[in-house]
Amino acid sequence: MSANMNFSAGTKEAINEELARLSDFSKLYYLERIIHEKKDLALKKYCHNKLAIIYLEKGMYSKAAENVEVIARMAISYDEKIKALMNEIKLLVHGADYQKAEAILEKVISIANPLRRIEIRKEFIRIYKERAEDLERDMKRGSSLQIYERILKLGDEIDRREAREKLLALYQALGKIQEYNRLRGV
Repeated sequence: MSANMNFSAGTKEAINEELARLSDFSKLYYLERIIHEKKDLALKKYCHNKLAIIYLEKGMYSKAAENVEVIARMAISYDEKIKALMNEIKLLVHGADYQKAEAILEKVISIANPLRRIEIRKEFIRIYKERAEDLERDMKRGSSLQIYERILKLGDEIDRREAREKLLALYQALGKIQEYNRLRGV
């Protein structure tokens, strides 16, 4: 497999040229090998980013998130690290790994300054809401229900009220009468 590949590529342009002629599986192999052979941090970050994009296109959200996590670890500034971790959260939420997404949220909040913490939490709830709405549009009510239940626990008063309304409608639509009555307070 590696007989025709140029592993001496030292620039992003050279890597892109090589990637343009490879199949997806070969791209993964090529990028992984470049990451292990090269010392240049910027080049490694670039390769991890390319890997994340390929995995994302294939619907492999956890593998994409792993590569974004490595980018976050390589980040020099806190803003860059926070941005990468928030991207990882988006991928994890899309891949339905809510526990890990929430664990990373706590990590992001711990490194952010007090003013950014509120902003980050709102962004996290927005990511949850968008994903829940996408799932509802796709008629995946059970999956969206899980997200709204998490918003009910994590959100502020307005978010909890919205999540409660959505949950009542979903419980009723799914025939979950006990949960519906419990949430309504009956």
